[in-house]
Amino acid sequence: MKEIFFDKGIYYKKLYYDSEYFKKNGTSDASLHIKGAGMDATTISWSDGGFDKAPDDGSIKLGTFRSYTMFVSGKEAIIEDLTIENTAGDGRLRGQAIALYADATNVICRRVHLKGHQDTLFMSPLPLEEREKGGFTGPRRDCPRLMTTQYYEDCIIEGDVDFIFGGANATFKNCTIVSLYRAPLRDMTTISKEQPATYVEQAVQGFVCAPNTPKGESGLHFIDCNFITDRCPDGSVYLARPWRPYGAAVFENCTFGPHIHPDLFAGWKDIHTLEPTARFTSIRR
Repeated sequence: MKEIFFDKGIYYKKLYYDSEYFKKNGTSDASLHIKGAGMDATTISWSDGGFDKAPDDGSIKLGTFRSYTMFVSGKEAIIEDLTIENTAGDGRLRGQAIALYADATNVICRRVHLKGHQDTLFMSPLPLEEREKGGFTGPRRDCPRLMTTQYYEDCIIEGDVDFIFGGANATFKNCTIVSLYRAPLRDMTTISKEQPATYVEQAVQGFVCAPNTPKGESGLHFIDCNFITDRCPDGSVYLARPWRPYGAAVFENCTFGPHIHPDLFAGWKDIHTLEPTARFTSIRR
């Protein structure tokens, strides 16, 4: 297993750990352990947004899946004791902006703070097909959709819209999930024409999860997690909406702040109409 330690400090880096990295570093088992000096001591920071121009072709957008601050792949990735942030800011201005693109077959994150706004954490695999041409441009657009298993413990994850998303089977244990406030359009000096105002800018502040769980897989499982906000109004945030028809998430023994809407879950196209194949539930044991 390749060991990487980041000491105290802020590292302004866009990090990419894939098969070529493992070959160059002689790590035959394609396993990686990234460790910092603590969530409050070590930060990996970058600021790419999906609306930015692609460096290899300025006529097209960078896109969601090339906006990441850190990309990890391989057989196993363990990340501990640091912060990973994407500082692009409001998605209406800069587009979706991933902090961590978690693509390894097995991912473990402990005491990791993930900071972003829209699409903070992506967990592979992608859906089978794009809805928009070029929507999946990035490291795994043309690759087989391989399932991943992921585990997050004692982490802090923050964002506003769909900030925990993807097709993985993932468990979140004792994590703090922070919904960030989105200023109304009238309070913003500029707004991107790429993303017109929708109900998100009207009455709904955001959505925590947007799983694209493949049919027959278990999806996301939150256990003993605390859902809080910086200052979102009461009832303005939904726990989940399905990015694809079989999106699945279970919230077990979780604590929800008053910002969470009483209905808990929303549909993708219409917040009041949940797709019949989606599997969302909140339980207490």
